[in-house]
Amino acid sequence: MLDSLTVGEAMRFFVIGLIIVSFLPSKQQQKPTPATATRTCHEFSSEGRVNGGAEYSHELGGGLSIQLSPSLAPKNENWGWIIQIRPLDSADDYAFPVNPPFHSENSQWLSTGYGETLEHQLEYEHEVFFVLNRREYEHAAKLVEEAMSSADSEAAGKFISALPSLRLAVLRLKPIKYETADGGKTAKWMTFRVVVIAPAEFQPAPSLNAKDTACPSEISANSRLVG
Repeated sequence: MLDSLTVGEAMRFFVIGLIIVSFLPSKQQQKPTPATATRTCHEFSSEGRVNGGAEYSHELGGGLSIQLSPSLAPKNENWGWIIQIRPLDSADDYAFPVNPPFHSENSQWLSTGYGETLEHQLEYEHEVFFVLNRREYEHAAKLVEEAMSSADSEAAGKFISALPSLRLAVLRLKPIKYETADGGKTAKWMTFRVVVIAPAEFQPAPSLNAKDTACPSEISANSRLVG
């Protein structure tokens, strides 16, 4: 074929070929896919002790505290506690909207009831999610109310789908030592350890030493309402 081309035509084909090659992708020209950034959270812990029938409260930071409130029980029977995350100036529970189910045993339940004894509840760690401020609490509570009162058969499913975006921090309570009575139904006392993991923006109480840690996957990356 080259015999039938003029020198000029041959050079023109050669230059066009070089231009085409220069635009082909290559390993050197392709930008590497950026690695997914690891989000940083704060982790801090504390230990506590509570007697059966008594309340326990300890400041976590960010205007919030952990509260162990005695659960409802027959008179003079200390069946255990409910784990709550409350603002320092309110009795609202910032954990309630993000820890379903709401009318049966869930992770906040540290008490005899729903077919289980307190002693059984003390055998494992309880993982309780919570929101960080009133705006996020009111938003989550509204979604719960809509899901529970709606005639839409898909309302509950929509709430469950939205749940990961509402969970902004997590508290893990691990019973360490305890004493029960009445076949494990009644609490005499309990010592426990609490570990909290929250977004880096959350400032722990001065008495708590925080360390940086990777945020667990259960905590939402959506922090648009944190503040």
